[in-house]
Amino acid sequence: MKKEHIDDVQPRTVDEHFKLLLEDKTILDYEMKDMTPDDLPDWYNENFFREGQNYYRRNFMAITMASFVGVLASISLPQTLKILVYTNKSSNPCVAFSRYIQTVLHIYNLHTCDPSDPDSNWYKTINVIRWKHNSSSKRAQNAKIGGIYQKDMAFTQFSFIGYILTMAETFGIRSTPEEEEAFVHMWRVIGYMLGIPDRLNICRKTAGDTRELCLKIINIFAHHLTEAPSSFYQIASTLLEALWNLNVSLNKDAVMAFTYRVHGSEYKQPLGWYSRLIVTYYDVTFYLFLVPYIGEVVRIYTNYMLIFGIWLVQKMPLYARLVYGKKHSQLIMYPKYK
Repeated sequence: MKKEHIDDVQPRTVDEHFKLLLEDKTILDYEMKDMTPDDLPDWYNENFFREGQNYYRRNFMAITMASFVGVLASISLPQTLKILVYTNKSSNPCVAFSRYIQTVLHIYNLHTCDPSDPDSNWYKTINVIRWKHNSSSKRAQNAKIGGIYQKDMAFTQFSFIGYILTMAETFGIRSTPEEEEAFVHMWRVIGYMLGIPDRLNICRKTAGDTRELCLKIINIFAHHLTEAPSSFYQIASTLLEALWNLNVSLNKDAVMAFTYRVHGSEYKQPLGWYSRLIVTYYDVTFYLFLVPYIGEVVRIYTNYMLIFGIWLVQKMPLYARLVYGKKHSQLIMYPKYK
């Protein structure tokens, strides 16, 4: 039986879609099976998907920083925070290092590997993420704290696309309409393959509709950031300490201050001189990205520096081994989960 097209399943208007996201209470619970190219949706467009990946590669540093901001903000969502506290894998840098560095590498795979190749790391990443989400949700349900809401999966999807659509120039990005449409299509497919129901998938038929929905969602993130409990700051601090191994500019207070500013709020902790310097570095870098000719050079340089950081943390995590020990600095990207 042919599955309904996603456009026919999603709410007719952006307001209806947003209302559904606010009210939906369904818990993540899908059949555990290995996804393959046969599971790609009928509306998958290979050329469009590749253009979305090319857009990511061209703006690698900027999109990665926007994703860090989004992930930090998503941690403040009440149910997400509750489950992170329960799983206790974000409580200290030793444990958090492997968890969050692996997350970064999995997201990198989703943006760069080939969905048309059944043996590519794209499917390995998709299947590991599905397994981890499903197992964490079931454990949390068994512990009577509630599982992962499907809507929180959609809100997390927003973390990786919302800021690019709503405030691209804040991160030094200028996009063509075609690039935005391709990026939305790419994340529409990723959301589908990760098990987000079509009705909740925040990537709508057009980039314009998706942007309008994201502008509404960002207000939810801003509210929860403003009201965040102490457990949020503890987890956010541990996450950023772990990610510092990837890029030394990820100073904890600087990233937090930048994240709050993006959401129209003020970070309550006072910034030291070094943190203020790093925030200025972010601002100058993203400004230079937009300057003709110079911006292209700066963009290429920062992209390659981040690629080098990803290579280094996988091949020679010397600092992590020194601080966390060999056991906790090992990255097991594709554990056996069957």
